[in-house]
Amino acid sequence: MGSYYRHRKTESVDVPYSFRCEQCMKDSGTLKATITGMEAEMNSNFKTLNEKNQKKLDELAHDKLVREVKEVHRNATEKQIYSKVFKDECPYCHKPQSWAISGAKDDMFSTPIVCVILGIIIGGGCYFFSGVENNLTIALVAAGICLVLAAGSLIINMIKIGNKKKQTATVVQKNVPVIEWDAVDYILYL
Repeated sequence: MGSYYRHRKTESVDVPYSFRCEQCMKDSGTLKATITGMEAEMNSNFKTLNEKNQKKLDELAHDKLVREVKEVHRNATEKQIYSKVFKDECPYCHKPQSWAISGAKDDMFSTPIVCVILGIIIGGGCYFFSGVENNLTIALVAAGICLVLAAGSLIINMIKIGNKKKQTATVVQKNVPVIEWDAVDYILYL
């Protein structure tokens, strides 16, 4: 039986942005948001990749970065949903900004969905592949634990969003970040 090696690569890019704080009205100055593409992976029988496969892995990682940058750009410009990579804490008063609530709402269900899917997989695996008599009970307990984790995660996310809404409810002027997309033009227009 031969062994294989897993080769992984991610690419990221910095996007400059700034915002005027809705609480203290000071300009944040230039900040950097780092957008990272999903990890590209390639399996090989060799510890190091040859030039052709390395180029293929590099292209795959770059394609994943392009996809992520385009999605973040589309969400920000068309839907006014600002990704969590754009930190909203004011560097002076350390208070959150109202524009970041949209990104938190957009990301609210990701962890609970993963927990539910994991519960289904673990529950099914326990039911079908455990060699004990009461495999249904074990499967239900395993799935139940994952469902409780999903519910807990959802509640925590809702509390975080609620707290951010309370902190930004009294602002007089709602602002949005100024994102310098021209820094990633070479990616956006591929």
